[in-house]
Amino acid sequence: MRTLTAAVNVVRDVVWLTIVQPVREGRPRTAGWPVGLRPIMISALTLYALLALAVVFAGPLRNAETLIVTPLGRTIPDVGAWLCIAGVLLALVLLQTAALHLPWWVKLYSLASVSVIMAYFAIGGATDPLLAVWPLIGLLALVVLTVVRWQSEFAWWEFVFVAVALAGTLFVPLRGNAATRGLNMDWRGYSAEGALQTLSVLAVPSLLVAGAALAQIAVTASFAGVAAVTRELPRRPLQVTALLLLCGAVAELVRSFGDPENAAPGWIGSALALAAIAALHLIVMAAAGRAPAWSDLDEDSTPVNYLVALGTIAVLLFQPAASILREVARVTGAQWLFTSTDAFLSVTGSDLTMIATRLLVCLIGLCITVPLARRGRPWAAMFLSSLSVLSLFQLLRNRGFEDWASNTVPQMSGLLLIALLLAAAVQLIGRRLTAIRMAALASGILLCLIYPHRAILDDPISALLGFSGIGAVLFGLIWRILTEGDITHEGTRRWPVPARVLLFCASALLGVTSAAFVTLTRSSGDTLDVTVFADSGDYLLGTPLFLTAVVGCLAIAVAPARRPIG
Repeated sequence: MRTLTAAVNVVRDVVWLTIVQPVREGRPRTAGWPVGLRPIMISALTLYALLALAVVFAGPLRNAETLIVTPLGRTIPDVGAWLCIAGVLLALVLLQTAALHLPWWVKLYSLASVSVIMAYFAIGGATDPLLAVWPLIGLLALVVLTVVRWQSEFAWWEFVFVAVALAGTLFVPLRGNAATRGLNMDWRGYSAEGALQTLSVLAVPSLLVAGAALAQIAVTASFAGVAAVTRELPRRPLQVTALLLLCGAVAELVRSFGDPENAAPGWIGSALALAAIAALHLIVMAAAGRAPAWSDLDEDSTPVNYLVALGTIAVLLFQPAASILREVARVTGAQWLFTSTDAFLSVTGSDLTMIATRLLVCLIGLCITVPLARRGRPWAAMFLSSLSVLSLFQLLRNRGFEDWASNTVPQMSGLLLIALLLAAAVQLIGRRLTAIRMAALASGILLCLIYPHRAILDDPISALLGFSGIGAVLFGLIWRILTEGDITHEGTRRWPVPARVLLFCASALLGVTSAAFVTLTRSSGDTLDVTVFADSGDYLLGTPLFLTAVVGCLAIAVAPARRPIG
């Protein structure tokens, strides 16, 4: 009975630390918010929930609703088109309203993004000058509002003003365009597809970070599980649990080395990547003057993830404007402008540019975070070290060095398991296996067992939803909105709380709207394919988190015991 009670307590603690506590700490807190901000957030979250339900019930909606054909030949249910239009419009309104109270460069970028969207929709009214002038009026109104409210605090009517201006200037040209009606083109399909294509770049950071959600949960659950088992279980059940963990590690090694998909080049590349990561971690720990602590390894990686994601897509932020300029050049016959913008879009959209940009961001981040390690905060530098190595190896694979730059998560996990088991054997033989070292090794082993199978439920859930890979995407997006509201808890003069709340809602809406559109249209393999970005986030943000945590556990286990001072 005592063992059963202890097991229940273990499960309770793991659920609390892994699920409940992150949600409690990460939810937005409405106390002290200005008038009107809470209803705005409630409306955004309501639409978010409807879009998430549209992802879940995309199949029945396509069977029950009239399908609308988009300009690129996709089909989307009637109600799905309305939801996607509402999601894009509300996200744009939230972004523009937030920009009124943010630094000048955010104001300019927001107005530029709105201008690009308006230019796209103005094409729908190009045959009628009276319709084409609407976007110009709306843009002028937003510019005037930005100037008038430059140093002002948030007021609820700003949101209403921006919503009316954008809704009128975006959709009136299409609704009243005789050419569109003559071609039997449904303006809803044109609006949903065109707006999402133009704003798809702004949805990428939220999708990348959403892809790392399962990794964050795996790390937290592993640490919480070992801590709870060590604290709650009696001696004999604890020994049985340790034996089961050891058997699981051996079974996982047998499976990994016996899997024909784990080819020899992958083992070589994984070993080289881990060696490089370990070397960089040793340098960071030397700068910090100590091995990492538990608080370092379980640190929230979300802020760093967003900085890396934003830095990675920095060059892509100029693509919407370049796309519009290319179309203008095509229409006007300006060959030099068409050639230059087309070359810019080709270069910035290539995988090589994305990988090189991410590597550059990581190296810059390392230069910034190493001083933090010297002040006793090594985690960020360790995480960016892991990410830098993975990005470098991805760049090498892209340049044709697959034979020794290949690496996979199962193979890296298998090699780390061997290192952890060898460290445990050496510490046991040398009689240095203290409780802290044992907990570190157990955490690392458990994480190596869990992480390769973190998406085990994605396939059946995605099959149930009728779209490959969408289960993990939807879970990551929902997890984000449940746990990342802590950025809205406190503000600064340049980044006040109301603007943070509006940006938080806008980012969440763009991510879930993109997922809803892809699922409802059954489209994949193009610029709107959310599963590609989520998979990239899983590997390039989630895997460095996993590697940093396991190598950190190994460092705790083998680091010399600290001698008491005095």
